[in-house]
Amino acid sequence: MNKFISFAKGFGFTAFSLAVPMIASAQALPPPSPPPPANVPQGTITSLQAVLNTVCVVFAWAFYFLIAFAVIFVIVAAFRYLTAGGDPEKVKSAGNTLLYAAVAVGVALLARAVPLVVGTFLGAQGVTSC
Repeated sequence: MNKFISFAKGFGFTAFSLAVPMIASAQALPPPSPPPPANVPQGTITSLQAVLNTVCVVFAWAFYFLIAFAVIFVIVAAFRYLTAGGDPEKVKSAGNTLLYAAVAVGVALLARAVPLVVGTFLGAQGVTSC
């Protein structure tokens, strides 16, 4: 019973010390969105907004897929390094797999930037993120 109480005290202190920063970083609500322009009827969506929404959704999915792909590549590369046993060919293969993971992360970051670039070229106002 004493071991349980000492574990509970230690766990409680750890949980409290991790929860306090999360509570302190509470943020205010975002400001309300501006009203639509006078020449656009309410309830309608412009074709430019539809294109940007589609681009945002497609590239958001691509971002998450590529990040998951990179994590899998890193795990495979680590496994290859661990099982290489000093064989230079296996170590090189693990290094190439790690390089592929880095490329996947780079492409994923580009996928987050594409909707902003497309929005800028199409002249969308107020496009900051998807």
